[in-house]
This record gives sequence, C-alpha cells and structure tokens, in this order.
Amino acid sequence: MLSVQCVSIAYAAREAQSSSAHFSSRLQHKVNNFMGKHSKKHELVTVIIESDFENEDLSEVGRLGGVPRYKSGKQYEVQIPINKLTKLKNKLKHSTQARLPYPHKPLSVVTQGVEISGAGDMHALANNGTGVKIGVIDLGFTSYVSSQNAGELPSSLTITDYTNKGLDGTNHGTNVAEIVHDMAPGAELYLAKVGSTLQLQQAMLDMQAAGVKIINHSVAWFGTNFYDGSGGVCDITDQAESSGILWVNAMGNSRTAHYLGSFADNDSNLQHEFSVGQNYNTVNLTQDRDVTIVLNWDDYPRSRTDYNLYMYDGIPASGGSIVMSSEDSQSGSGGFPYEAMTYTPAFTGAHYIVVTKKSTSTASVPLTLFSLEPALGVQVTSSSLVQPADCSSVLSVGAVDLNDNVEWFSSEGPTTNGISKPDVAATDRTVTSLSGSFAGTSGSSPHVAGAAALILSQNPTYSPLQLRNELISTAKDVSSAGYDYRTGYGRISLDADQDLVNHDDDNCPVVANNNQLDTDLDLTGNACDLDDDNDGLTDIFELAIGTNELLIDTDSDGLDDLFEVSFDGDASLYTIGVDLNPLSNDTDNDGFFDADDPLPIVFNYMDGDLAPLGSPDGVINIADYVIARRILEGDILPTDIQLSHGDLYPQALPDGEFTTSDVLILYQHLLQ
Repeated sequence: MLSVQCVSIAYAAREAQSSSAHFSSRLQHKVNNFMGKHSKKHELVTVIIESDFENEDLSEVGRLGGVPRYKSGKQYEVQIPINKLTKLKNKLKHSTQARLPYPHKPLSVVTQGVEISGAGDMHALANNGTGVKIGVIDLGFTSYVSSQNAGELPSSLTITDYTNKGLDGTNHGTNVAEIVHDMAPGAELYLAKVGSTLQLQQAMLDMQAAGVKIINHSVAWFGTNFYDGSGGVCDITDQAESSGILWVNAMGNSRTAHYLGSFADNDSNLQHEFSVGQNYNTVNLTQDRDVTIVLNWDDYPRSRTDYNLYMYDGIPASGGSIVMSSEDSQSGSGGFPYEAMTYTPAFTGAHYIVVTKKSTSTASVPLTLFSLEPALGVQVTSSSLVQPADCSSVLSVGAVDLNDNVEWFSSEGPTTNGISKPDVAATDRTVTSLSGSFAGTSGSSPHVAGAAALILSQNPTYSPLQLRNELISTAKDVSSAGYDYRTGYGRISLDADQDLVNHDDDNCPVVANNNQLDTDLDLTGNACDLDDDNDGLTDIFELAIGTNELLIDTDSDGLDDLFEVSFDGDASLYTIGVDLNPLSNDTDNDGFFDADDPLPIVFNYMDGDLAPLGSPDGVINIADYVIARRILEGDILPTDIQLSHGDLYPQALPDGEFTTSDVLILYQHLLQ
C-alpha cells in the first residue's frame, strides 16, 4: 500500500511538471482578445520567456513556428504567430514564465489605417513608396517642424507657401501629411499651402515640374461650379491627370449641411420654399462662432437669374430681422451664379436662411445651399459632395470609421449631373501626433494617396488610370452591396502580394496564393501556415519524418500523427519501434489498426519491458510480468522510468497510474 502511494506521488509530480506554463495577465488578455475576434491569425507577437529549461522550451517554440531573437540570462525574446499562443502555453514547462514586453509608450504615432488598408503588408514586403513623389496641397502646416523632430514627417521635404502669409494658420495639412508619410514612409513629400484656385493651379504646375505623381487635396471648394465636374478647378485636375498625376480628393463632410432643389415659389413672394409653405431653412449657430453659408445655382458660367441670400435672427414672417445678406448682381450682362456670407452670431440658437429671386421674369433654375459647418434644418444628402471631388479626373474618397461604418457626415454622390462619386472610401478617426482622432474625409483621402504611392512604387509604369483601377478593383465592399454613393466601390484594401486577393480577404497577404488553400480552415493559408493540417507538427518536421503535412492522420489508422510521433513523450526522438509509427496503420503488424489494437505497439523498453530490472533487454517475457507483479505488491520501489515502461492502461493513452489493469494487459500480451 505504501508503495502504491509512492507511485501516485511520483506521477503527481510528473503531471505537475507537464502542465501548462504561466502566462502573464496581459499576455492572457491578448490571447483571449484574439480568440474573441478570430482575425489576423498570422500576426507575429513578441513574447518574453523566462525558463530554466531553455533548450526544451526553445524547441517547443520552434515547432510552433516561433523565432528566437534576443537572450539575456534566463530570459529570451521570441516572435510567434498569435494563433499558436495557446498551444505554446500548453507545451512550455510548468515553471516557465511568459509575458508581453513591459508596458511602454511611443513618442511617435502611426495611423491605424496602415494595417486596415493593407499598407502594412506592403511594408512587410519592403515596399514603402521609395521612388515616388507625393504632393500635399492644403491650407496650412502649423507645427510641421515639430512633426519632423518627432519623426512623424521626413527630415527632408519640400514645402512652399503660395499664400505669402506664412505656413501657419491650421495644422490640418500637417495631420494630412503625417498620414501620407505613415502610409508611404519612403516617398518624397512636397507640401504646398494655398488660399485661392490660382495658387492651387500654380502649386500643381510646380509639382508637375518636380516629378510629383500623386497629389492629395483634403480641401473643399464651394461655388466654383454646380458640382457637376465642370469649371476651372476641374481644369486644374484635368491638367494634372494629363501630365501623369493621380489627384486624390476628399469628398467633403457636408452630407447634413447641404440642400439641393429647384427654385419654388408657390405663393409668388419671390422667396424659395425649402418645403411646402416654408420660405426659409434653419441652422443652429453658436455665439461668436463664425459660419459661412454658400448659395449657387445651375446657370454657369454667367447667369441672368439673380438670386440673393439672407440670414435672419428669427422667423422672417414673425418678427425676425436680417442680420447678414449677400446681394451680388447677376442681372443685365450676367454675373457669377454665386452668393456667400460669413456671419458671427450674437447669440446661440436657431437662425433662418432665406433665398430670394429678384425678378419673376428670369428663369427659376436649380440651386444648392451649403453651410460650411452646422447642419441645415432642411437637408438633401444626395449630391452633397464638394469640388474638386466632382471632377472626373479626380479619385474621390469617402470616409468610414475604424470599424468600417460609414461616417454620417461623409458627403454623398452622385454629382448634380448624375456622375457616380465617390470612387472609394478609406479610414478616418486615426491618430496623428497632433490629434487623437483625425476625423473627416480629410483623414481618409491621404490614406488613399499613400496607398497609391505604394502601388506605384511596386508598378512604376502605371498611369493614373491604372492606379485608380487598382485601388477600385481591390477595395473591400463595406456598405450596400456593390457600388454605392457613400463609399463608392468600397474601403481601400491593398493586394501587396499581387495574387488578385485583397488584404481583407487574403488568408496569406504577403505570400502569393490566389487559390487561397487553407487545409485546416484556421484562416491562415497553406502558403504561410507553418502547420497546414493543424495537427501540432510543423510542416518542416513532417517533411523530415515522411508524414503528410496536409493530413492529421497520415496512415489513416485513427490516431493523429502528433499522438503517434510523441507517444514516448518527445516528438524529437521519433524512431520506428519506439513510438507508434505514423506511417503504418498497424505498427506491430498483428492485423489490428493501431487505434483498435489492444496492444498497438511493438513491446520494448518503453512499453512493458521491465526486466532485467534497471537494464531492459528489449524482449517481453515472463520476467517482465514477475517484476510487474512485485511492483504492484510493493516488493519493489520503482523509478519513474520503470513506471513509465509498465504504464499500459488505458491502451491508447496511459493514465499515469500503475495498477492491476496495467499488469493484466502485460499478461494478455504473454498469452498471444
């Protein structure tokens, strides 16, 4: 009885030693978070391991596809696919400690759009946009030097102030440039501050002369045309395209700050009815905060229809007073069909917008109204895009958030003459060094410009049309099925390995595998899966021993390859005759498949061979049975190795206990 207790204690010690390693709470949280999301299974995770069993634990890391990197004392750093972390925990020694690197905070930031768009795949393939020149034309670059000092912008760039007022005024352009640089860190940047369409044209011409191939313009222009792809600004983008430049432009953030309709005057008072019986629109303003309202109508380039624009501080027909107006003349020889006013409100609250026509004798043509910030009370979301997003020579970009939800403010197509816009969408609300959440289509557009630079670096002969087609054809559909006027053809998703499968759908995004073969259905394609059949044996190891890396059970005997290979407790000691043979469905050639065989393996020093005691002879006979009986009766105190030799029950997976059942199995073998 005492001996049996000793046996149990010995096995308890062995069981404790074989249980899983200790993961820190942060690392376990990462594992749990990954299991909940079921995504990015190929992502490499850096893990710090502290172990007294360095060689054994490193072997387990290697079998699971991990790569040792640095070592210090008993600590070593490894990188391992995130989907192998749970297996690693179960394989490492019990006393081994594993954790993530100590918490740390970077002094620089990288937009989340790099990974979402697949630009990270490009970077992994050593494509960072080198050789491509990108222009950023914007309204100000405050703090751009600070961004350079922080490593958020390249130390060498070209920057020009076309306004002659200094580069400051807003950090909008700096935020945009940071996103472009994150997406394509190897590209050369040309930054330009403009304040008029003439300056815009000159900036484009100078960039053209410098060899710039992609221009990002996260700027909205109002009133220059009727948002139908015509006019002087589109002439600028057309010229850029004809010279080999892809122009990328934000769609605008005006979806709820827009109205479009034909002039209606049912009560003949020369005031436009925004809805039946309502001769005004509304806008909620904040005291001392400027607002600009823009009215224009479909009568370009010169109009004899004379509309005027007014702001009231109350309901116009109920005591409200005019506080601002725009009354340019369009009569006589004709004038520009455009009115605009900027007003600083004296109080916070509702204000009222009125549009009038000067004469009943002129035509009533369609009009559009934009508030440059607050929403309008009467809205028309359709065709709320800004210029030059309406130009056919422009790749127009809508906005989705970090979870691919369409942003409520992102301007909507089509153009007022029915041309489909936007072309694509991209992520906004990303982090820059100057903003914790750079929201708006202004943040989406530079992601597309940077992505285009990566494609051009990969395909230097591509034309603007080919770049456009590549971005469109690989986009991920994230809204209504097929093309829609909110996200176009979808959120950009690069095809870094050029296998015609985009980043979001590719189960191996950095290795070409257009067949997307995934034998074990673990969402990691065979082309980059270190264990194609997910049987716990790496493909390299299986090729070395002759098992099939695409089959869990190579010999179809009902036992997994891993079980058969590691039956003796160490897969690295694979030898036919010592282990179950994963290449034979009947290891001992007794006519029974291994899974159904009462005694599935050839008996040797690992499976019943106890005699002579301390020096087994490789033969199973009555001497082994006698020693087994003496161990059971307590006459012999066995070693752990001797116990492992005699542990035969249950037959497929011994239970770690030495009992009468083990002796009976040995006896049955002697009777065969």
